[in-house]
Amino acid sequence: MALSAALLRRQPEIGGIWPLLFLGVGAAAILAPAFRDPENLANVIRQASVLGVLAIGQSFVLAAGMIDLSIGMIAGLSVVLGCALINGDDGKTIPVAALMLALGAAIGFVNGQLVNRLRVHPLILTFGMLSVLQGVIFTYTDRSVGRSSELLSFLANGDVLGVPCPAILLVALLAISHIALTRSRFGLHLLAAGGDPGNARRAGLDVRRIRLVVYVISGATAALGGILLAGRLGTGYPLAGQGLELDALVAVVLGGAALSGGRASAPGALAGVLLLAVLSNALNLMGVSAFVQMFVKGLIVIAAIVASQLQRSRA
Repeated sequence: MALSAALLRRQPEIGGIWPLLFLGVGAAAILAPAFRDPENLANVIRQASVLGVLAIGQSFVLAAGMIDLSIGMIAGLSVVLGCALINGDDGKTIPVAALMLALGAAIGFVNGQLVNRLRVHPLILTFGMLSVLQGVIFTYTDRSVGRSSELLSFLANGDVLGVPCPAILLVALLAISHIALTRSRFGLHLLAAGGDPGNARRAGLDVRRIRLVVYVISGATAALGGILLAGRLGTGYPLAGQGLELDALVAVVLGGAALSGGRASAPGALAGVLLLAVLSNALNLMGVSAFVQMFVKGLIVIAAIVASQLQRSRA
């Protein structure tokens, strides 16, 4: 009971992200009238789905007090290898997608094992994995290779009864993740391990195993995001995953997660992703240069980290 009560006090305050999202949507609709076009709104959702999948996986990692900077390159590797292996063949789509998910989970398993055994800070270790995977991608190819199948393109760009397919997939993943984080024994143990590893160990929790599991989840969801991205791009572009790890991290922190661990919200992470997608789309429609957009994104990164630290100091 004491553990449950402590965890309830650690639940993220995510209410602030939703008014901010609605404010962003309203401002975008006023400043960029083209934003209101239904086709543009559907496109925003499709673009946000890839990052949304990665951000949900990162939510589990941050909840455990860890971080995973390799997810962008895991997604990028899935794009390149997936398109190269499928190469337009619908019959290969499902087997290759399953292979990419297994590969992502395996990379996550390696990350988790190294974090547990070497006791190296996960920021440094997963940045190293990012570099390794980037090297693997460019050793394999320095140009676009292969092409996605019609089935994969439909999954990434099609719709069912007017609802974008990626949105359906994202909502399903969101529901599963939210239940896992807030209603399952695993979620309870995860938040305990992230909030106070010492007390969690004394309570009999296997913190090392929990960390291993969240890295496997992170790797698998990153690969799933890469599969969707391959369908959107239509070819294996080697720089496809660049920068996704930072965007996912910012979205999760904006959504109420704590960099110190013990707090995370899948719905909050999705709201953070949508806020970033709306901001990016509106700035593009307004003709704002990419350099100014980088400046704005940098300010958001700083604000997200400052807010996280303020939440930690008040806890």
